[in-house]
Amino acid sequence: MDRWLADETILRFADIESEEHLMYVEAYTRILATHYAKRYPKARMTQKKIDNIVKASRYHDIGKIAIPDWVLLKDGRLSVGEMEILRTHASKGCEMFHVMGMTDDEEYNRICHNIILYHHEKYDGTGYPYGLRKDKIPKEAQIVGLADMYAVLVHGTGERKRFTKEEAFSMLMSGEFGEISPRLKECLAIAKDEIESYVVVKEKN
Repeated sequence: MDRWLADETILRFADIESEEHLMYVEAYTRILATHYAKRYPKARMTQKKIDNIVKASRYHDIGKIAIPDWVLLKDGRLSVGEMEILRTHASKGCEMFHVMGMTDDEEYNRICHNIILYHHEKYDGTGYPYGLRKDKIPKEAQIVGLADMYAVLVHGTGERKRFTKEEAFSMLMSGEFGEISPRLKECLAIAKDEIESYVVVKEKN
């Protein structure tokens, strides 16, 4: 069983990510992973793996629970020291998963580990926590990292500035926030209309 991973309320209670943001990340992750599987069949991106990646994407930033509010909720630009504190959320989240979130599904455990720890790594080595380059970054982490960046740019989080869909697409394709892999650029371009047309449907109370 998933234990705390099965309890999605922990994310909302900790005010880490809005439910809407998580829903967008899930949707963009599924779209990108599905196109990746179709375009690169040798990658062996099975439907089960896609489903596991989408499920695990909800917990990409779970480590922010361990980040002090004075850093996490600060208005304006973070200092160098504050940014270093914020960046520890990847490793802290991975530690939390291994203590409290392990399941009986080894593949799902590996996917969760990779997404939580590596989703901020960049194809050009400018990411964190380890500065991994190119295909040393697990595919699932690359996919969720791209889905998360697009969701943040277009829909924002907190007081973060929002960009138009065209601006977000252009910035990601140009590597303004760190390079993404050529394969994922192809998938983003192919899926552009599908991603841009997706809208979260909120349930009425």
